[in-house]
Amino acid sequence: MGRNLFRRNFLIFFLIPLNLDAMALPVKQNASVAESLPKSYIEPVKDLRSELIFSFPFEMNSLIEKALETYTSEEKLAYLQRSLNRSAPFRSHIRETIKEKNLPGELLYLPLVESAFRVSAVSRSGAVGLWQFMMNSIEPYDMEVNEWRDDRRDFWRATESALEKLLYNYKKTGSWDLALAAYNCGLNGLRRTIKSSGINDYWQLAEKKLLPGETEYYLPKFLAISIICSYGGRYGLETGWEEEMTWKRLELDRSVDLKMVSSASGIDYDLLSIGNAELIYHVTPPASSGYKLKIPEPFADSLNRILEESDSAFMEFYKYNIKTGDTLSEISEYYKVPLSLIYRYNEGISPRYLRTGQTVIIPALFQMEPYRSDEEININFDDTYIVQQGDSLWSISGIFEITPELLASRNRISVNGTLNIGMKLSVPLLR
Repeated sequence: MGRNLFRRNFLIFFLIPLNLDAMALPVKQNASVAESLPKSYIEPVKDLRSELIFSFPFEMNSLIEKALETYTSEEKLAYLQRSLNRSAPFRSHIRETIKEKNLPGELLYLPLVESAFRVSAVSRSGAVGLWQFMMNSIEPYDMEVNEWRDDRRDFWRATESALEKLLYNYKKTGSWDLALAAYNCGLNGLRRTIKSSGINDYWQLAEKKLLPGETEYYLPKFLAISIICSYGGRYGLETGWEEEMTWKRLELDRSVDLKMVSSASGIDYDLLSIGNAELIYHVTPPASSGYKLKIPEPFADSLNRILEESDSAFMEFYKYNIKTGDTLSEISEYYKVPLSLIYRYNEGISPRYLRTGQTVIIPALFQMEPYRSDEEININFDDTYIVQQGDSLWSISGIFEITPELLASRNRISVNGTLNIGMKLSVPLLR
């Protein structure tokens, strides 16, 4: 559709001032373009004119045309529509963050390429979330992965971090083509390819097959999808002029359960869950963590009042890791919490199939010390053991006739942690 139109060059706007002296790689830059850089963001235009106005600088070529042909098929257009529908909760926030940073507006569609706008997406290589962050790529960004949350699924933090990463890539490579390629295959690897080949143009690198296979198609795919989505009406997609959702982050003085927040505030539970998809247990971390709950902005004032006026509807939670010999009834009795509540906050848990190391969430109805079995309480760890070659928690615990979990707990190490030769462990006296 419209192939002759696409053969024409796009009207180009270049968006971010370059500090060429700060770049680690020598980058050839068109002087006339650099001198005419606008100081403010230019949003892609959606109208009925024949020309396509695009904020991302590129020229049409056969690779992009091929991607356009692929993604304008009936099947792929349906896929794009589903993805765009899925983006509704996040679209406004992503767009506004892009504008704040003066970045190309088409970056709005990069999560569609990465994850089809699925906050729960996990790739075969272990990348997670809308923007597909790997564990080793969350630093130095404001993201955290711990026992309570995985910020790679946090649309707010991940968007901020991804755009910062793209901007960094741009500053280091001098072009959005290469910045996007680096987002896919890694900046260091791309820079090595540029250095060894002497080529710092994406399309030349792709033509000479110097890029990884996925990266070679990554930019044409992104550009084709951006063209189609930016001018969706021309391709039969819904134009999406409906009012978009905005979010606000609330500081909490306690842990809260999303189900209880939903019930008390009227916020749809599924929407609340998607907006806070980083929460592993659908329970917010302790207040000391600084976690902020994201809610649709129209509900912010009313939920604030509910939280301020309620002392009992929102509670803190204990986390307990199951040890050998534990039973739910004993844990329930110790924490003075009905078994029904433990079942409620631990969906799918079975008293017959508890796993060692399994985490149980327990509503903190009363202030209690961490639960320990009678065996744990009565054993004194008065001796020391020096870790030797071939030792493990399991082999050492067998020597002293205790559980690996108890040995790990008393030495404040993970039951799945690594023991180093020469490490000193507190152990019971041999019987």
